Amino acid sequence: MMKKKTTLNEIAYVKIKEKIMRGDFKEENYTSQNQLVEELEMSRTPIVAALQRLQHEGFVKVISNQGIVIQELSIKEINDFFDARIAIETFSIVNVMDMLKEHDFSILYEMVNEQKKCCENQDLFGFVKLDADFHHYLLEVEGNSLFLQTMSNIRERLFYNSTNFMQKQQNMMRFIDEHIHILEALKLKNQYIAVNRLEEHIRGGKISLM
Repeated sequence: MMKKKTTLNEIAYVKIKEKIMRGDFKEENYTSQNQLVEELEMSRTPIVAALQRLQHEGFVKVISNQGIVIQELSIKEINDFFDARIAIETFSIVNVMDMLKEHDFSILYEMVNEQKKCCENQDLFGFVKLDADFHHYLLEVEGNSLFLQTMSNIRERLFYNSTNFMQKQQNMMRFIDEHIHILEALKLKNQYIAVNRLEEHIRGGKISLM
């Protein structure tokens, strides 16, 4: 089967979204087509198509003759996203408890160790990505494809905002400790503690963002 060729529109979309998630536009919360043409060294056509797609997904707002505003989440959106996370992840952690093997725990603990390195180096992007990977891995083991897709969309929208409160090292250390506590409960197969620690962890993230 022939591999589908990646289009310029898709390349532009991925590159612009990555720049948003990395926080490249945080200082002004703004960019422009001309700036993106120069930075990505691409023509205007794929960039316009990518921006239309990103606007539809809620990442940006394109204002005619003015520029592109990076969209921060509203209080309601943050509430809705985190409520969805709690519903999906607390349901899934019960199912995944008997599926996790030593190999899985090794991978998850390694993610936590990598988070510690990111904390030491103040690598905010790396830290938030590893946080997403940690939660995504548990959902992958559980195996519900609809949950995985929904959570992927939620995490991409939350990512830009998450790097703001992770600038404080104590927040990063708290997340690391909470991941360890969740893993400890999973190893003990204690459903009650695992669900409660996970829910507290997610609610703590919501409070920090708001």
